[in-house]
Amino acid sequence: MFSDMLSKILVPYDGSRYSIKALTKAMELARNLDSQIFLFSVVSLDYISPPGMLGLIRTRTEKESIKKWTKKIQTDTEKMLKTAAKRCEEKGITVSYNVGRGNITNEVLNFSKKKKISLIVIGNQGLHGINKIKTLGSVSRRISEHASCPVLIVR
Repeated sequence: MFSDMLSKILVPYDGSRYSIKALTKAMELARNLDSQIFLFSVVSLDYISPPGMLGLIRTRTEKESIKKWTKKIQTDTEKMLKTAAKRCEEKGITVSYNVGRGNITNEVLNFSKKKKISLIVIGNQGLHGINKIKTLGSVSRRISEHASCPVLIVR
């Protein structure tokens, strides 16, 4: 009965050590509960504009540069997700992956609702300061506040 409640696990994945830890924890859960894992990464177009562009596109060359850059980021993200998905498949876990575009928090929450996700497993981003104080990253915090399903934040 409990395993039915957690049949779809979403892992927002960006290749960072925090998301790798989250995936590892999600794989443990998926093996024990016979759950499916959904890997999801978001390409935030706000970060794609090359320096100096300031979001203003004036010439055809600049438009083509943005298009090439966007395609490269999309391709790299898909490769990263394929590698992570292979880890799951090697453990006998059913996995799929998707790439979204836009605001990271909104895209993760929308994907979660669309796929009727039963658990989100997300990495926690720590602050790197003099005191090495760890706190919730802004994305994981917002997702935990607004998700319609339980959220497991992995340190």
